[in-house]
Amino acid sequence: MSQPEQPPKFYKRIRYRRAEIDAVTEHSARCFVVTRGDLTSIECAQRFLFNQRAIFSAAQDPGPFIYAAHVDRLEHIYPPRL
Repeated sequence: MSQPEQPPKFYKRIRYRRAEIDAVTEHSARCFVVTRGDLTSIECAQRFLFNQRAIFSAAQDPGPFIYAAHVDRLEHIYPPRL
């Protein structure tokens, strides 16, 4: 049995990568991400499907923003809320 694919060693969370944040901000992007690099494609899809209503609701708001899709909820991760 093969090992699950691990994120590359240079992997760093998107909210801390300046180039990605600049692109999200510049284009007013509305992003929904899975933050775990060790999940299978099916597990990633399940997170998006479980959160489908919350994603559709959040997507109505103007960008830029990034939400993380967890197994049981969405988490707003960018921009930081005060």
